[in-house]
Amino acid sequence: MNRLTIALCAALVIQLGGLYPAHAHDAPSGSEWADQELSATMDGAIPFQGRQTDGNAIGLVITNYGFFGNNFVTRNPSMEYPLGSGQEHMIRAGLWVGGINAEGDTVVSTGSISGYWGTSTAGATEFNPAAKLRERSILITSRAYSKDAISEQDFITEYKDYPRRPSNDAVLRVSVKQEAYLWSYQFAEAFVIVSFTIKNDGEGFLTAPCVGIFGELSSGWKGAYEQWRPPGSSWFRNKQMEYFPEHRMCGEHHYTYHNGLCPSWGAIAMLGAEGSVVDSIGEVNVNFRWWDWYWERDNPMDDPVRYEFLATPHIDRTDDIQPGEDDPVEVISVGPFPTMASGDSIVVVCAFLGGMDRESLIGNVEWAQRAYDNDYVLPSPPQPSRFRVQPDQGRITLLWDNYPEDKEDPFYGTLDFEGYRVYITRTEGATSDEFDLVREVDLVNSIGYDTGLESIKEDNTVNDTLYNYRLDIDNVKDGFKYWVALTAFDRGVPEEGVASMESGIRATRVLVIPGTQPATDASGVTVVPNPYRGSAIWDGARDREKYVWFVNLPVQSTIRIYTLAGDLVKTIDFDGRTYDAADVQGLRTSVERTVAIPGGICAWDLVTDEDQAIATGLYMYSVEDMETGKHHVGKMMVIR
Repeated sequence: MNRLTIALCAALVIQLGGLYPAHAHDAPSGSEWADQELSATMDGAIPFQGRQTDGNAIGLVITNYGFFGNNFVTRNPSMEYPLGSGQEHMIRAGLWVGGINAEGDTVVSTGSISGYWGTSTAGATEFNPAAKLRERSILITSRAYSKDAISEQDFITEYKDYPRRPSNDAVLRVSVKQEAYLWSYQFAEAFVIVSFTIKNDGEGFLTAPCVGIFGELSSGWKGAYEQWRPPGSSWFRNKQMEYFPEHRMCGEHHYTYHNGLCPSWGAIAMLGAEGSVVDSIGEVNVNFRWWDWYWERDNPMDDPVRYEFLATPHIDRTDDIQPGEDDPVEVISVGPFPTMASGDSIVVVCAFLGGMDRESLIGNVEWAQRAYDNDYVLPSPPQPSRFRVQPDQGRITLLWDNYPEDKEDPFYGTLDFEGYRVYITRTEGATSDEFDLVREVDLVNSIGYDTGLESIKEDNTVNDTLYNYRLDIDNVKDGFKYWVALTAFDRGVPEEGVASMESGIRATRVLVIPGTQPATDASGVTVVPNPYRGSAIWDGARDREKYVWFVNLPVQSTIRIYTLAGDLVKTIDFDGRTYDAADVQGLRTSVERTVAIPGGICAWDLVTDEDQAIATGLYMYSVEDMETGKHHVGKMMVIR
């Protein structure tokens, strides 16, 4: 909303006597994520849940109560693109459903409104969960494989705006079935599509219904901050926004790209609308409004004002947004729809997107639109193989089976498998383009390089699973992070102009740490690097991302670290059969679904049992072999 529109809307504001408090970006001290407490107070209620997408390059938190993002409650992705890069693009977003209910009340039921960052996301919604979040996948390798899946990672849930919660004065009596879809294919890895089926559950009519996606797009690099308390100079009042009317999309980036630390864009787009009262989005208005967050703080909105934003045909200009002065929040809406009788429903579909620049953002929304227009049937490569990653000292071994080789293309009904590719990268949050090709093998059929598959053919059975191929990646450095991926590709349909397609790199990526296998005793245990220097190039930017390795450990060990004065600062119980470094932030975050670590190494993040970072100095360590009871003692130097 521009300044003239703000002035006009201010006259519509009705003070609510405390129903919606005046908001500020910085939450009151002591605020915390209280979702679990809220759900516990609702007798017999479905629990409030949030899940993060991790199947492509967008890290988006999806809930079963109409809220999107995590409101910066944690450092986990809110809408991070590329996933793993630390580049965040959204504080919060939420579904808005508005209309005039059977009692004549003008109501907007909201999944989110403007509010404090860092506060409860469940407390920000007016919807009640009606089902838990369910995950499905078309990938045979996925833990959530289902024949009913639409995409490589579906999240399905339901919620409704009744019974009335303390936050909402009146209700529409609508229920929402929400389905989210994503794919890891290179052309589709930068968007998550969300479909809302909104049904009138009331006995009367719902007049002039409208549906919108409210959002606070805001970009910055969270890796710059040790504590998760984004200063106003980084996320707020630094937004460069653009509305793309031809794509019904609002895009945003930091106006300086966070001095080069956050070069990518985030966006929300409206893809379509249909249902029992309308056939297509072309039959209803699409509106875009923005207003200043601080204006709303001083002029709290009520439902009639929100409905005006949803229902009034208007596209606000964005070229007059002034970074340093304005702090826009926005809503993209469709409607009003024709009156909905009891049992009528409408379907509204949006997309959350990322782009490395303006041009790629437009390309990504065009692919998202194609996915919607084609009923989510996308050109599809072969399914990836079931595979296993085995790290060793100076080596990473991949084992995989021949699953995709006899599977027909679902679109053409023909066998078109051609070969495999293995990729690797050391770039955290790498997009598909940033992975390096290690090896490509294909069938001998006068297509491609005709390398044949025999060079990698080797049968290995691990845990009763037969793997048909093996590839060793040598000359990797122990203790360093690598991401490896295995893809399958087809031959395409050249006679129809269809190019060869490849399964998604990010769908099969695995974080791998090469290192030693379990030792027979503790006599060879060492610490690397030793001495440790805080400026080591492999470490992260923040203290919690720094670590050292204990190597050559027995499979079951207890590690104890002492000061020279003999004070115990850390105890680590190590089991190489199950160890995955989940407690070391620099090695595993919520981004990684799979981590492969050999059984003879263990990381320590230089934090004591009292959760304090250790100081510069000389430390003693003792490693006890839990099978033999023998000890090994050594020294390590830490230079901060």
